[in-house]
Amino acid sequence: MSHIINNPSSNMLSNGLDEQQILEAVRVSGYPLQTVVYEKLSNRFNIQEEWSFIDSDSKEERTIDLLAQLDLYEHKTLQPRIRPRLNLIIECKQSDLPYVFFIAKDKQATPKFPLLAGLANKNISIITDDDPSSWSFSALQLFELYDHDFLKTTPVFANTFSKGARKGKKIELSGSQPYQSLVHPLLKATSYFEECEKPPTTAHYFDCHITVPIAVIDGPMVGVTCNSSENEINMIPWVRIPRHQTIDKDKNYHLSNISAIDVVHKDFLDEYINNNLLPFANDFAKLALKHDDVLADSKGFISGMGRDGWQGFESRLVPRSVKQIPIRTNSVLKNIVNKLKG
Repeated sequence: MSHIINNPSSNMLSNGLDEQQILEAVRVSGYPLQTVVYEKLSNRFNIQEEWSFIDSDSKEERTIDLLAQLDLYEHKTLQPRIRPRLNLIIECKQSDLPYVFFIAKDKQATPKFPLLAGLANKNISIITDDDPSSWSFSALQLFELYDHDFLKTTPVFANTFSKGARKGKKIELSGSQPYQSLVHPLLKATSYFEECEKPPTTAHYFDCHITVPIAVIDGPMVGVTCNSSENEINMIPWVRIPRHQTIDKDKNYHLSNISAIDVVHKDFLDEYINNNLLPFANDFAKLALKHDDVLADSKGFISGMGRDGWQGFESRLVPRSVKQIPIRTNSVLKNIVNKLKG
């Protein structure tokens, strides 16, 4: 028999408060938007609400609204060494006043977006049969996905953005508040997620998390294109914010430490995921499963790199085997001998 809970008479709103005031406070806080986004994703994604992480600066525990995960491989098939998964780290914001994005003239490369968490190494070592050199590439480079529509063609980029604030009858643009409330926590949460998913050094199988930080906005999103003659304004439902990060342990690669977050209007979220993010994630997952040994071992072999090294990576990529080492060595020695003869 179910137990009926009776509310005590003392549990009531005090004088001066009514239900409408509570509902308005809830609306402004952003929690209803978090619920809406949860409902949009819950039919496919496993979701953790109020996912906690440790702030790398303050060392305090903070929370992000949603962490969503979708497996991109068949569990019934033979166990692959790489298990691709899509993870969304989501912060929700509601605003009656607009977010204003200053549109970049050029679309910037973002080597650390999306972040690939869970692999043994960030880069893959490549050797070949016609050159003594070795190369180090990210998985996105090896799979030739940097030119994918999701990464390069479709999104609008903005290096700076602000948020409207009322000043009397006018609206002025705020300063660092949007960065502190959106970009900063999302990038910190993503970095913490990467740390959590680091595999043990003895791992043979790996989860590869395609990790995308997203700010979902319920409010006006305005794009401003600055021209020499006049500024142009357009409403934009999706914008990518690249952000260079100074990371001491990666200081030798400081120029490539560029992350990003995607800012998406709540009513564009379905289209963003279904027609833009998932096609990219599925393309990556297919290649990750095809080349699971290369990703798991963080090393591979591509023939003809000396002759034709900077295109057609993926079609020539194979796992590095012991048999290929003498082939590579003999080839290199042959090239040296031919040069001496010449």
